[in-house]
Amino acid sequence: MAAVVEAQSPKIAIVGAGFGGLAAALELQRRGERDFVILDRQQRVGGVWAANTYPGAACDVPSEIYSFSFALKRDWSRRFGTQPEIQAYLDEVARDAGLLDHLRLGVEVTSAAWDDDSGRWLLRTADGEELHPEVLVCATGQLSRPRVPDLPGLETFAGPQFHSAQWDHEVDLRGKRVAVVGGGASAIQVVPAIADLASEVTVVQRSPMWVVPKYDWATSLLERTLMRLPGATRARHTFMWWKFEANAPLIWRRADPMRKLIEARLRRLIRRKVGDPGLASALTPDYPFGCNRVLLSSRWYPTLARPDVHVVPAGVTEVTPDGLVAADGSAVAADAIVWCTGFTPTEYLAPMQITGRDGRDLRAAWADGPEAYLGIATPGFPNLFMVYGPNTGSLTNTIIFLLERQASYIAQAVAHLGRTGAAVDVRPDVHGEFVADLERKLQRTVFTAGCPGWYTTEAGRVTTVWPGSHVAYARATKHFDPGDYEHLPVVAPVATVG
Repeated sequence: MAAVVEAQSPKIAIVGAGFGGLAAALELQRRGERDFVILDRQQRVGGVWAANTYPGAACDVPSEIYSFSFALKRDWSRRFGTQPEIQAYLDEVARDAGLLDHLRLGVEVTSAAWDDDSGRWLLRTADGEELHPEVLVCATGQLSRPRVPDLPGLETFAGPQFHSAQWDHEVDLRGKRVAVVGGGASAIQVVPAIADLASEVTVVQRSPMWVVPKYDWATSLLERTLMRLPGATRARHTFMWWKFEANAPLIWRRADPMRKLIEARLRRLIRRKVGDPGLASALTPDYPFGCNRVLLSSRWYPTLARPDVHVVPAGVTEVTPDGLVAADGSAVAADAIVWCTGFTPTEYLAPMQITGRDGRDLRAAWADGPEAYLGIATPGFPNLFMVYGPNTGSLTNTIIFLLERQASYIAQAVAHLGRTGAAVDVRPDVHGEFVADLERKLQRTVFTAGCPGWYTTEAGRVTTVWPGSHVAYARATKHFDPGDYEHLPVVAPVATVG
């Protein structure tokens, strides 16, 4: 029996309204496609920039390249954009591009199942609604699911506790003893931002990160004046993009001599900024620079050197009504706990339940770690494309560039679907060859140097970062090649109600 599809079901459903989802929508629109909807569980666009409203939240990529190449903003207030300003930028882009009519906010997609007969996806939302798009674009990102460790006594803590990505702005931290668990990207922004409010801050971190100075400043009058000149914004963007792209060789193990020089310089910086030799040692990583995420801050080390800020260089083993117990046995008294414990970047597309051809479950297919051809398509899941998928994370340059390349590739695929009327499923042999080549390249990078980083799965597979330059990725995704895909004719026609 032919599948029945409701009239309002769009041709394309994009899940996620952050940079990735908007990039996909804007590229589709640019190529003349109007039949799409953007779904997001949050109440506004922005993705991580809508969710992460913690004190001090800001980008660690300069604003001039952390923006869409076709929507450059000339009047950033700072060199590194803050959360409110980036959020406002995305609001403006969506509004100016006419995407508001395509947005459905506050809608959480819980499952997606491919229907072989109709050649469409069946999407179900948390409120019971069903959608039947031909194409599913998942742009949920790598940093959308906050991770709080499941620790003994977690529910017994007497005071407020929350994850940095779910900041409780009703909690007043003034005069409180605050325990911040974690020493990653959010912690190095949160701790300096709350140190003057709290009576005492204790940072409990299992492993230190490499932190380089962040040369940030408010935009000067001269800079604002220069950016009014014709072509100045584009020239600044191009210059900064190539400046960052020049860092690409640092990911290769053959760059170890240069890496050693950087590490020596940073060790001297840590000793100078912290002063105390014991604390400096606890804050110095014992793994190579670049194999884990490199953080930017000029306030982190000076803040940790304050007498009212303490560091416990051990993980948390237990939560008590009065605070925490660390792995070294020390007790941390706290009135409030902030979990800066990151996200689940290797659990792509979770918690959505995704079912492909012949009932194939995506979780089972990715049991050994997520993988996808070009980070965009995976076998057995027709007309499913990913933005910011497996192994497309950026270390040396702006992620926005990669998102735009993926959006262009997906838009080309959609155009091909329109011409042929068939669904496409990436060929297993093409996918397998890509993954094997990716693994060979990863073995030559610093990412596989045995780091305690979030780039890898528990089994040790690197599934988050791209092992090459952005130029190489642009070359690989420049053209959608139909020969890389199996074409699946729709067995039964789709009946439209209405």
